[in-house]
Amino acid sequence: MRYPEIDFARGIAVILMLIFHSFFDAYYFGKIELSGAFWYYFPRFIGGMFIFISGFTMAVVRPKPNRVLRKVFKLSAIALLITAVTYYFVPNEFVVFGILHFFALSTLLGYTFLNHPKLHLPAGIAAFLLGVYLQSVNVSSANLVWMGLMPYGFRTLDYYPLLPWFGVFLFGMYFGRKFHPTNRNFFENPLAKVGRKSLEIYLIQHPVIILALQILYGDVLQQI
Repeated sequence: MRYPEIDFARGIAVILMLIFHSFFDAYYFGKIELSGAFWYYFPRFIGGMFIFISGFTMAVVRPKPNRVLRKVFKLSAIALLITAVTYYFVPNEFVVFGILHFFALSTLLGYTFLNHPKLHLPAGIAAFLLGVYLQSVNVSSANLVWMGLMPYGFRTLDYYPLLPWFGVFLFGMYFGRKFHPTNRNFFENPLAKVGRKSLEIYLIQHPVIILALQILYGDVLQQI
């Protein structure tokens, strides 16, 4: 069962994602400058929206194990493909553990928390605070980069480690148990339809944006 309110919220996140990535891609190809705190926190706010909504949805829908496993396998396959593609095109900044890697793991872990609602908030706070602390720690190995321990000089195009972001996922689960959507039809609008296609839009956005930049500037494809 789909909930228009959830799709609507996800649709807002998709629009914000498209706005940011349009600016980021223009910056990446040297067409504009991005600096300041806003451009640091804006993408993290957007990623946090998607993660919170995902946790919220899991608590509301309470999916069956086979559905969870299908989703995990699908996200894992796409995430590995993104790693391979980015390694080919940008080996110095390829995606090691991006948001789809995170969603694959957090979906699996989140399912284990479904029947333990009393743990959602305290475990979420603990995971978030520990992750914030780990951001100030650097290590010599990349073995735990998925958890949030970054090696020295680590660079990547997309990075959403388990900590602190699983804390945000658990916050979503906590509020999903507290505030069940009403399935009201007035949320059934174009934004809700966009929200239903969030994964598809995520996958095609960069090629479309790059093509638009090529049309606008005329020299973007030569830089790939």
